[in-house]
Formats: sequence, C-alpha cells, structure tokens
Amino acid sequence: MSLSIAKTPTGVPVAIMQSDRMQIEALFDQLQRAYHVHNADAIIAAYTRDAIIYDLAPPLAHRGLDEKSLSSWLDTWEGPLEMTMQDFDITIDENLAVATALSKMQGTQKGESKTLWLRTTFALRKLHGQWLIAHDHASVPFLMDGSFKAAIDLTPDSH
Repeated sequence: MSLSIAKTPTGVPVAIMQSDRMQIEALFDQLQRAYHVHNADAIIAAYTRDAIIYDLAPPLAHRGLDEKSLSSWLDTWEGPLEMTMQDFDITIDENLAVATALSKMQGTQKGESKTLWLRTTFALRKLHGQWLIAHDHASVPFLMDGSFKAAIDLTPDSH
C-alpha cells in the first residue's frame, strides 16, 4: 500500500500550504480589526521587531513600528479607521510569503471623511510557526506631468 501526499511545485504538502494561507489571511483580518479600533499594540504584534517599513509618510524607510508614533497617528482619526483590501493575493514558499493588494484606507480626520486607495506589498516570514510581516510597502502613484503630485484620487475602477 502506498500513501500519496499532494505537493506543490516546491515540494510542500498542499495541506500545509492551505494552513499557511489561512494563517496569513487570519493575520490580515486581525490587522484590519486592530486598525478599526485604533489598537497600536495589536498592529505592532503583526510585525517582526525589525520589519522594514516603506510607509506613505516620511522618512523613506524605517525599521520596526514605534508604538508612540503609531498611536499618535491613530489618534488623528475620529472613530473607526477602515483598512480593507481588494485583489488580495498571497504567494507562499515554505517560510516566506508575499501578499499584494489594492488597499483602501477610510475614516474621518478633523471632521472630514477621507478615502485613499493605495498599493500594498507585504513580505511575511514564518518564525517559530507564526507568520509575521517582515516588510511593508505602501505607495500611491504620482502624476507623470512634471508636477510630481500624488495621484490620491485614483480608485481600482480608474483607468
């Protein structure tokens, strides 16, 4: 009698890959809930301590998330901060995964409703059986007309 285990092209059993996908999706669901309620500690818990961050705000790059800075930014939002993803895609290879999405940030600042679509790419590492974000890159396109203005009015339906 022979037992056959379905494997991915990299040789990882399909059942493990599906479990990894579910864990990563759960991590992003937790992150979404943490942003919603302005929970800086829960957001930070989704990242490695030395995660490389390419944020929308300056500087160009930094390592790790700072609770004080993150809490201060979250405090600029009145009420829930919605962070949702569209066209979410995950590629997994053993202990490394890449997730991409068009992400929507929506909330209220200074009494004004704000909505921003951005491009997000995350590199995740599986450390001690837990998936964590090791790299976070968020960006918006800029106008190529010489003005270098951020094109913050784009939506996934824009052409």
